[in-house]
Amino acid sequence: MPHRSRRALGAVAALALLTAPLTACGSDALERCVPVAAESATPGELIGRYEGAHEADGVRLTLSPGGAMRAEKWPTGDYHRAKLGKTFDGSGTWEIESATASTGRALLRLHFTKPTLFLQGDTLDKLTIGIDATRTDLYQDIDPDICPDFRLRRQKP
Repeated sequence: MPHRSRRALGAVAALALLTAPLTACGSDALERCVPVAAESATPGELIGRYEGAHEADGVRLTLSPGGAMRAEKWPTGDYHRAKLGKTFDGSGTWEIESATASTGRALLRLHFTKPTLFLQGDTLDKLTIGIDATRTDLYQDIDPDICPDFRLRRQKP
């Protein structure tokens, strides 16, 4: 019997290690893949250059003082599409939307003025803001139980 119980414990431990990356962006014991969604943020906390990871690989976003922004390799398509579309370089403005009772989190809202072919909803224009002691991330938070595939991290100055 002791041999069987060790084998069962080993199987449970292996399963836990394999499924850990699939759950809730990590746990208290492990670092989360992105910081927890912030309820509020200030422009000073967000100004800077961001680089993408996973689905956002190669994407760059620069948020400047005064609300100007520049995006490189930004995807077309909106939240209901399974895959993001072609990319473009663009510019415009940005603002912070405070948390509401329905969202419970602050959002970064992007307004593209160039190129002019995009209307609201034609591209990803709202991102969740995540801030902790060491990093600031912007991400598309489709499901809080899964680590977001489209995420940007602010680069150190």
